[in-house]
Amino acid sequence: MTRALWTAIMLALAIAAGGDVLELRDGTRIENCFLRDEGTRVLIWDRMDQVGGPAREVPRSAVKEFKIERDDAWDAKPDLPDLSVTHIELTPRLPGLHGVVQYDQFGRPRIAGAKALNEIGDRAYAEPEEAVKGLQFTCKPGQTVTLIAHVKNVGFRDSAPFDYEWIMDGRRLSGGRHRTPVKEMAEVTFTQKWVWESGRHTVTFRIKPQGKEIAVINDEANDPLWGFAFFYVVSKGRVNAWHQFRSAAGTFCFEDYYRWHLDIMNRLFAASIFPSAPEGIIARVRLDRILYADDVDKAVASLREADGLGYHQGGWIWTDSPEEKQGKWNQVNREWRCATEWSLPHELGHQRGLVDYYALDYAGHEDHVMPDNGDKITHFQRHPVTMMHWHGPQPFNETDAGYLNMTWDKPRGHFGDYYFAIPKEVWLRVVDVNGVGVPNATIECFQRGTQVDPNGKVGQDGACTWYPVLEDGNFDRPVSKEPVMVGQTDASGMLRLANRPVEPVTTLNGFTRAPNPFGNINVVGGRGLMLVRASKDGRPAHYWLEAWDLNVLWFRGQRDRCEIVLRTPYGSVDGPPAPTGVKASATGEDKVTVAWESPISPREGVYLDRVIGYRVYRRVSSDGLNDRPWHPVATLGPSERSFVVDLKTTLVEDTYWFTRTDRFAVSAIGESGRESALSEAQPLRK
Repeated sequence: MTRALWTAIMLALAIAAGGDVLELRDGTRIENCFLRDEGTRVLIWDRMDQVGGPAREVPRSAVKEFKIERDDAWDAKPDLPDLSVTHIELTPRLPGLHGVVQYDQFGRPRIAGAKALNEIGDRAYAEPEEAVKGLQFTCKPGQTVTLIAHVKNVGFRDSAPFDYEWIMDGRRLSGGRHRTPVKEMAEVTFTQKWVWESGRHTVTFRIKPQGKEIAVINDEANDPLWGFAFFYVVSKGRVNAWHQFRSAAGTFCFEDYYRWHLDIMNRLFAASIFPSAPEGIIARVRLDRILYADDVDKAVASLREADGLGYHQGGWIWTDSPEEKQGKWNQVNREWRCATEWSLPHELGHQRGLVDYYALDYAGHEDHVMPDNGDKITHFQRHPVTMMHWHGPQPFNETDAGYLNMTWDKPRGHFGDYYFAIPKEVWLRVVDVNGVGVPNATIECFQRGTQVDPNGKVGQDGACTWYPVLEDGNFDRPVSKEPVMVGQTDASGMLRLANRPVEPVTTLNGFTRAPNPFGNINVVGGRGLMLVRASKDGRPAHYWLEAWDLNVLWFRGQRDRCEIVLRTPYGSVDGPPAPTGVKASATGEDKVTVAWESPISPREGVYLDRVIGYRVYRRVSSDGLNDRPWHPVATLGPSERSFVVDLKTTLVEDTYWFTRTDRFAVSAIGESGRESALSEAQPLRK
C-alpha cells in the first residue's frame, strides 16, 4: 500500500470516526470528540486527526458528565513511525526500605532484615537512624550522576533520523542527532552526565523527529529529579499486546499509557492544596526503570540486591495469568483502555506510604445501636472524595499532603506512620445547639480494634479514667463493648482526653508514637477510630473521632494542643423550652409532614420562655452526629405547628453509605435567636 493511499484512508477514517460525548455544566454538548480524564481537567481532541497532538483543556469543575464511545476507527494502525521517550533513568540508584520494615504485636515498625542494615535489636524502635547508618538515601551536591533516556519506536514504520537535546530547569545541557533508523518496537538510549546540585530540579529529554508521526505528545519526558523513583515490571508479551490497539494516551504503546498515569499523579499532588499545604504536595514521582520480562517472577526477584535492599522507591508489577504465560493475550476492553485507570495512582499512593482511608469506615456492631430505632451506629469517613478513599478522579487529602511534604526526601518503606502524629493534648469541647459549652456531660469513648482487659490496672489522667486493653496484635476487633476511657466535662464543657500509655516507637520519617488517646494505634488504622458517647440528663448523643482528625491538626501546627468540637442537640439554660409531641409521617412518595405541639413552660411571662418561631431539622443516616449532622430545612413563625418537608429539595448531597434512615427534629426559637433543645420524631427507615 502506498503512503498516499494510506493517508487517504486515514483521512476518511478521521472524518467518519465515532467518538466520545462530553456534556458541560453550562449545557454545552460536545460529540464525536476524544477525551482524556486527568482528574483536575479533561483534555479534548476534537477530531481524530488531532489525536496524539496538543489538546484543549476543560477544567473538571466545568464538566457535568462524559461517556467514552469509540469505534473500530480508533484502533486503525497508521502506517507511520512514532518515537516515544518512555522514561529516564537516574544512576546511581538509591536504596529504599520496602520489605525491610517489620511490625511487632504492638504495631511498632522497625527497620531490620537485610545485610545492608545494622542489626541493633530493639534499639531500632527508638534509633532508626542507627539501623540505616552508612546508607546513602539522597544524592549529594557535587556528586556526578548519569541520566539515561530511553526512546522507543511504538509506531508501525521505521523512524527517520532525529535530533535530541537534554535540558535542565529550562537550560540546554547538550544535544545531538541520531542518524540510524529505529525499527518498530526497537529502543535506543542516550546518556548525559550531570553534577548534582542542591534543590529540586527538572530534567527534560526532547526529540525532534523528521516527518509525520502518530503522536507528538510523547516526544519529550520531563522528570522531577527529586521525585520518588518507580519501577515497572511487565512481560514482553503484554507490551506487544498493547501495541495492537490505541489507548487513552492516543498511542499504541503500553509505556505511554502508564507513564501518563505518573504525570496525572504529579498533577494531583500539585492540586492537593490545604491549610497545611498551601502550595500543594511538593513530592513527585518519576518512572526510573522498566523491566521487560520473559518471566515476571524472576524479574521481580532481581529487584532485590545481594545486600537485601531494593534500589528503588516502589513500583508496579503486571503479573501474567496462566493463559497469558502461554502467549494467549486477549485484547483489553476498549472502553477500559480508553479511560484513566484510577486504581493505579491509588495503589502507587500505598507505595509512598499512604493508607486506605476506607479502613476508617465502619458498618457498626450490635453492641452500639441508636436508642430510637435500633440501627447500628455507623461511620463513613467524612472526606471520602479523595484519592486514597475513592480511587479517583480527585486529589489527595490533607494528611497525605502533610506527610509527603514532610518526607519527600526520605526513603520509602514505612506505611501510615503519620497516624502517630497526634497533638500532646487533645481536648473535647462539648457544646449545645447555641454553641455554649455543656457542663457535667458524661463522655465515654469506645475504640475499634480493642477489647478492654478485665484483668488490667485502671489508670487516671486528669479528669479521664482509662481502661487497659488486650495487646495481642489483633487490631481487627469491632468497637469495644466497654469504654476505654470515661470522663466528665468541666463547667465550660471541656474535657482533656487521657494520654493512654504506649509501647513507644520513632520512625525514620520522624514520627513518634507517644502516649495519646488512641494508645497503641497501628499504622493501618484499625485502632484509629473511636465512638464517643456524650450524655446529659439521660439523653445520649454519638460521635466518631478519627485519628485522622488529630493528624490534620498536627500538620496544621497544633502539635501541643488541639480542640475537637462536638455539637450536641441539647439546649442552653437560657433557651426556651423545647417543642413536644414531634411526629413525622410520610404524606406521599417524596413528602414528609412534621408536626409538633407548643412547648410546656412551668413559668408564666418569663422572657426566656417566649417562643418567636420554630426551626425544622432533617438528617439522613445513623452515622455519628459529626458525620452527617442536623441541617435546618425550614424556619417558621410561632403559630405554625406543622411543616411538609420535600425530601428531594431538602436532601443535602452527602454520602449516605450505610443507611438512608430519615430523621426529623424541631426546635423552638427564643429571643435573640436562642434555640431550645432539638425534639426528635421517631425516624423513618428507608
